[in-house]
Amino acid sequence: MFTHCAFCRHPFATNESLEYLRAGRKLAYDPARGRLWQICPKCHRWTLAPIEERWEALEELEKIVTDSARLLAQTDNISLLRSGDLQIVRVGRAQLREEAWWRYGREFKRRRTRFHVLTAAGVGAAVTLGFSGMVAGGFGYYLLWRGSQRVPYIGRRLRFGKTAWRGHTVCPNCGNALTHLEFDQRKNLTVWNTVDGLGLFHRCAVCHSRRAEGGFLLTGSEADYTLRRVLAYNNYAGATGEQLKSATGAILEAGSAERLGQRLAERQIGIGKLETTHALALEIAVNEENERRLLELELAEIERRWREEEEIAAIVDRELTPVSGFQRLLRLERG
Repeated sequence: MFTHCAFCRHPFATNESLEYLRAGRKLAYDPARGRLWQICPKCHRWTLAPIEERWEALEELEKIVTDSARLLAQTDNISLLRSGDLQIVRVGRAQLREEAWWRYGREFKRRRTRFHVLTAAGVGAAVTLGFSGMVAGGFGYYLLWRGSQRVPYIGRRLRFGKTAWRGHTVCPNCGNALTHLEFDQRKNLTVWNTVDGLGLFHRCAVCHSRRAEGGFLLTGSEADYTLRRVLAYNNYAGATGEQLKSATGAILEAGSAERLGQRLAERQIGIGKLETTHALALEIAVNEENERRLLELELAEIERRWREEEEIAAIVDRELTPVSGFQRLLRLERG
């Protein structure tokens, strides 16, 4: 493998993830055609790896992508992934063990673990005080026990605070002003379809107008930021594997993250009243749309560069397919 860019001679940084390809932390590969490139961090050109040295590294990359890589964004032809110190561009539809939505699974499981740790801490404190005789009577012990169940929610309040949004907006129907929204009001916060994507609607407490007449509607980046905060607060307890499976299934059934959000907006149910599956699915969908917008331009540039480099690679490789190791890689890629 090359240790320097073939175009500008800039050295490739060493990665700690691959045994058969140490040089390069940004790599691109096409398992169907058996191509492998090292991407230069300076000039961004793609250096095609020698054909006789690719096969073990290609197998390593495909295993990483299948088993542990985090999918950042995807088009019809290109997937952008991250694993450890590697940034990976995979040409072709990614054959991941789970769909892209599963990249949020670790976060939800981490939240669930933290929630249980805080619950256990509260229960442990209640038991300790009970045995030490500091609680008088059964009713006092019951109150302390019930209070211990609230420990995780106290942790949530300390983490997020009380206020989900601060600003200034006026009800067009009655002129009442809204300057802040609290997390405890999330049962009355509704996702709303707007021309700029998902908005966040709150009915006016004075005139009680619906959106056609009045009320308060946050849009654009303000709505996106507030909605993600409210959903993270709402889903603080995390999720089990089955709950995650149901949430990702809801997104797949809707057809896309964007369509899932639109469907829930059409139902006009308060965020705090959503069932767990839809609350989790909405948080995944909102974060997915946010990441997609951020990475859209980068993916377009990567895909353009791939098309250029593929033309060169086809000439260099002379479309040699009966190379030792190629059929084995194809079988691996096709499962």
